[in-house]
Amino acid sequence: MRRRKRMLENLEQDIRDYIETETQDNIERGMSPEEARYAALRKFGNVRRVQEETRDVWTFVWFEQLLGDIRCGFRMLMKDPGFTTIAVLTLALGIGANSSIFSIVHAVLLRPLPYPHADRLVVVWEKDDEGHPTNTSYATYVDWRARSRNFDELALASYSMGTLTGWGEPEQLPALRVSANFFRTLGVRPALGRDFLAEEDTPATNNVVILTDGLWRRRFSADPGIVGKSITLNGTSYTVVGVLPRDFQPIVSQGLRNIDAELYRVLGYDASLPWACRTCHHLSAIGRLHAGVSFTQASAEMDTISQNLWTEHPTEYSAAGVIITPLVEQIVGPVRTALLVLMGAVGLVLLIACANLANMLLARASQRRREIAIRESLGASRSRIVRQLLTESLLLALGGAGLGFLVAMLTPGLLSTIAPGTVPRLAEVRPDVPVFLFTLAIALATALIAGLAPALRLSGEDLQKNLTDAGRSTSGAASRRLREVLVIAEVALTLTLLVGTGLLLRSLERLLGVNPGFDAQNVLTMQISVTGAHYKDDENIRRFYDELLGRVRALPGVESVGMTSEVPLTGNKDMYGFHAEGKIQGNPEKDPSAERYAVSPDYLRAMRIPLLRGRPFSSADGKGAPQVVLVNETAAKMFWAHDDPIGKRVKLGGTDHPWWTIIGVVGDIHHDKLDLPANMQVYVPHAQWPYTDSIMSLTIRTMPSATLASAVRQAVWAIDKDQPVSHIAWLSDLVGTSGETRRFTLTILGVFAGVAMILCMLGIYGVVSYVVSLRTREMGIRMVLGALPADIGWLVVHQGVVRVGIGVALGVFLSLALTRLIATLLFRVTPTDPLTLAGSTLLMLVVAILACYVPARRAMQVDPMVTLRHE
Repeated sequence: MRRRKRMLENLEQDIRDYIETETQDNIERGMSPEEARYAALRKFGNVRRVQEETRDVWTFVWFEQLLGDIRCGFRMLMKDPGFTTIAVLTLALGIGANSSIFSIVHAVLLRPLPYPHADRLVVVWEKDDEGHPTNTSYATYVDWRARSRNFDELALASYSMGTLTGWGEPEQLPALRVSANFFRTLGVRPALGRDFLAEEDTPATNNVVILTDGLWRRRFSADPGIVGKSITLNGTSYTVVGVLPRDFQPIVSQGLRNIDAELYRVLGYDASLPWACRTCHHLSAIGRLHAGVSFTQASAEMDTISQNLWTEHPTEYSAAGVIITPLVEQIVGPVRTALLVLMGAVGLVLLIACANLANMLLARASQRRREIAIRESLGASRSRIVRQLLTESLLLALGGAGLGFLVAMLTPGLLSTIAPGTVPRLAEVRPDVPVFLFTLAIALATALIAGLAPALRLSGEDLQKNLTDAGRSTSGAASRRLREVLVIAEVALTLTLLVGTGLLLRSLERLLGVNPGFDAQNVLTMQISVTGAHYKDDENIRRFYDELLGRVRALPGVESVGMTSEVPLTGNKDMYGFHAEGKIQGNPEKDPSAERYAVSPDYLRAMRIPLLRGRPFSSADGKGAPQVVLVNETAAKMFWAHDDPIGKRVKLGGTDHPWWTIIGVVGDIHHDKLDLPANMQVYVPHAQWPYTDSIMSLTIRTMPSATLASAVRQAVWAIDKDQPVSHIAWLSDLVGTSGETRRFTLTILGVFAGVAMILCMLGIYGVVSYVVSLRTREMGIRMVLGALPADIGWLVVHQGVVRVGIGVALGVFLSLALTRLIATLLFRVTPTDPLTLAGSTLLMLVVAILACYVPARRAMQVDPMVTLRHE
């Protein structure tokens, strides 16, 4: 390339000299300077064509050389199929793992949400006194819309359920109740029918729904005439006004209850509704910012509005303010750390694969020293040799990339079996163009990283020495040191992965060892929803559940059966203000809230929640009897740490509500997650709760049975054939899913650590075997002088373990630095856990000894006389 550049520069200078000479000659012939210049330039046309042809020739030569390098590289690799196969498979592991994880990271974190200008979509929260985001109220939302100038749209959404009847088997469907402008805020239009109208968003006119494409196809056979027809939800007639596009992706996030809604109902609120009050925080607000408005500007404006509302309504608000979160962050934020940790881990695997390939190329280079020396003696420049060797490594990398991309193509299918439901947007994971380009870029980087050092080392060796010594089993000290450094790096990176995997394993072990506060074994849960005109009366609802409990209790194998409004670890939670008599603050809104459970008398027995003092509920605690409650240990300690809570009174909700008398204290349960502390909890008899829950869950303690769920369905339908049974699950499975994000991360990280350990073992084995081959003559001499085979074996193992020891020491320091990045994924384990460090180090040393054993055994079997005669 430099030779070509110099040639072109000389040619261009010759052209300039030629034009100047011709111009001067023409002036001497009597031409004016302008005419002289013009005549010279006319002659220059022929020279310029020569220049262009020269450039074309050099481009053709460069291209021919590249093709020659590729053909030569391919032939050289085919001459050693064993080396080529191992190298390609090694790279396929590293590149394939990177491509697979990148396909997940790209789909979940990098790809924009499937809404127009999704970067302007935000979720708006009120902020509690501790600075945590909380839902908002309808009255607050009305003020926000009226006073804010930074939003194109501001919409509301609320979790809901809809029981579909009249179209086959009754089914309870996850749903969202949304304000009329919800889909306009997202920038989505129905594929069939129309959007909600503003005039439909009132209590009197809100009986309209929009279906998702999946529900439309599954339950209504993709009937295009469904628009305008009526369906029955919760015993009430609703008109279908639209069907969403097939590619519409619902908002699924922690802020919106982690539901994949199948239908959308208009919210239908106004200020006359009791649950539209300023302190009724049960709604999520989603907004679209004006173009050009930043999150900082929007936050500042909303904080000002919040301060004004606090001034105007001091008993309903606090000075905490609001929190504005980008919608994409709200959806993917909880899994961002885990995915970035996996991306970093898989990068370490690729570096280990690169180190292994570099070691293999260095070993192969020692066998090609004579070949390279002959090439150089025939006139090949060092750059030409380096380019040829890099071309070979590029071919290996492209082969590994091809297999790696095939691995990435299998990723969506693998995710369907191991990925938890808490990871959003997994349906979008696919091996698309960005993943292909990433794989190609990784291949090019791998070829450069792994191939450059061996190429420079081999092309820079002494020509005369290589020609005279190429047939001997020797190698440069610098080359040996480089290979040893690569092995040390492999050990350090592998140990880092092992430590990270060990920390996550210990975290998961401790998480699953947490006592949830109940006995989850052999408990079947299922949700029952009663709807219809007959169940507008609370007594009919209670009568239905009483009869159902009696029928289920009589089923074979049922030990006990209870009923509750909220099942732990399912994501649902019902919070009520908790006001203890004599301890109510000046502003009751500042009193803490407690998780409220409406339960049947046998619920505690079915769940085996311990009663610490007092008495449990009984059948006598029904309507008309004194209102009684149970509180958990946390609530008892918070309010009556030095007193007996039995007989004390509390109010639930507002301070204008009636008093409830505490009759017992029960143990704490983990309702949200096992890694979160128990909140205050209060249990009320379902028969006494004034706002009778129509959606309840059965908790049935029984022996494992495949037919029990079907028998319960039949029991429900024997009472009323239009009532659905849903969310059937064993409670032990729900406990297990509490750590599913950690389990997902651990599974993938464990696979990467295993791959890294295999690659590291191969790297150690390769270096030790190579050193043994170089020192065969020395070992033969040692044996002749009296060394025992065991001494030779110990020498080989000792030298290998020393290198590994250096790598382990570096790996420990690297682990201490990097494992802090996964601190948020750990539970009751510190990033510097000594037991994990010690166990990982011991495992790494065992792997090293095993990798050194085979070369050591081969060295012990060397025949010294044969070796000396050969040398």
